[in-house]
Amino acid sequence: MKKILNKIFPRKFDKYWKKIESSENIDNSLRHITNSFINSKSYKLVSNYWHLLNIRNYKTLSMFGMKKYGSTIARNYYTFTEVYDEWFDTAVNNLKDTPFKIDSVEAFKKQDGFTLRESVSYNYLCYLLFYNLKKTNVFQHITKLKDKTYLGFNDPYIKIDDINITTDKIISLLDYEKIQKAFDIKRFKKILEIGAGSGRTCEAILSIEKNLKYILCDISPAIYISYNRLRLAFPDKKISLLIDVNDKIELEKKIENSDIAFVFPHQLEILSKSSLDLILAIDCIHEMDKSTIQYYFKLFNHITKNFYFSIWDKTDVPYSKNILRKKNILNYNSGDYKIPNNWKNIFNEKIVFPSNQLSLGFKIKE
Repeated sequence: MKKILNKIFPRKFDKYWKKIESSENIDNSLRHITNSFINSKSYKLVSNYWHLLNIRNYKTLSMFGMKKYGSTIARNYYTFTEVYDEWFDTAVNNLKDTPFKIDSVEAFKKQDGFTLRESVSYNYLCYLLFYNLKKTNVFQHITKLKDKTYLGFNDPYIKIDDINITTDKIISLLDYEKIQKAFDIKRFKKILEIGAGSGRTCEAILSIEKNLKYILCDISPAIYISYNRLRLAFPDKKISLLIDVNDKIELEKKIENSDIAFVFPHQLEILSKSSLDLILAIDCIHEMDKSTIQYYFKLFNHITKNFYFSIWDKTDVPYSKNILRKKNILNYNSGDYKIPNNWKNIFNEKIVFPSNQLSLGFKIKE
């Protein structure tokens, strides 16, 4: 009955926030970021699905702060404990003629906060992804990813070849490989990532491409989570939280003076034409309402000439249907994303995992 009511009358995050704002584990930084977000134009862009996920995420933060992030909130990003047959095609086919060893102690390791079934599923996925990564030229970068951040928040992990492995580590490097194939990012100076989540991709890219400027654009609490993570990962970089800056000149000046900057989505509206070398959107566009997708695409037309994103080939946004509107179905091959006519597709490959996701690169012409 609760699920049915949520579909008919979706809960809104701001009402829940009022109940927990004073919780002991909600620190001043999270309180400030959240209130700024709710009072911003960006709040109106949030899908019903993410209103509900945010309620779950904040419930966890109010109980544990960031201490249990890896075994709780991370499941809403890229820590998989439930997997489906159609997700495995590419990863399994890549290893058909590649024998590899599995350590039973690691394979059956019980992860904190996971059931045994969830733990075994996660552990075997780590093996599958690790040996897929080992066949690529980006495997050489695996030791550049720091345990203090990829394992630092109660994250599940196993040890393979004396390396601590998480799915976040592997998938972040597999993302980097696809991005690098679509665009030679070594020639870029400034990248923006929307829907940056925990900051895992940013951390992986900056651990390899050390001279890039990186802007993370997201909603709360993702900005709070990634802000804390990246300050820990890169203590020597200048990291700026710019969510309250709404003057164009001031915002662009502060971005230029930062190594890593954080903004809300609506702030992209004031950036200068073609001011970003590349925009990334990894595993997030397909969780938006169609009107929000078009809002972003219109912005990208103005602020960049290169766009990379990964999406499910076909999906529907959970809780998008209610008594006032139809279900939000998104099928890339059916044209549901309404790619602008001036965008030229230069890259289209399946993701290694989940294999029913696509990685896409576009050149944007004026």
